[in-house]
Amino acid sequence: MPDELADEAQASGNASAYIAAALRERRRIQDDLAIMADLWGPGWQDGIGDDDRARAARLVGGDATADAA
Repeated sequence: MPDELADEAQASGNASAYIAAALRERRRIQDDLAIMADLWGPGWQDGIGDDDRARAARLVGGDATADAA
């Protein structure tokens, strides 16, 4: 576990629950990636560029208005 996550888990007062939640999230992401590979085949992510990653980060961060146009 990266240091910043370990610090956050310890600060949460319930490190076991925090770690369990992080592991569940990791499993969910792995399952989602496996679904995408099943749908679009191996290497589906090869065409994703830096602009796509930046747009996704903005959308996940809640700034969807920047990409609405």
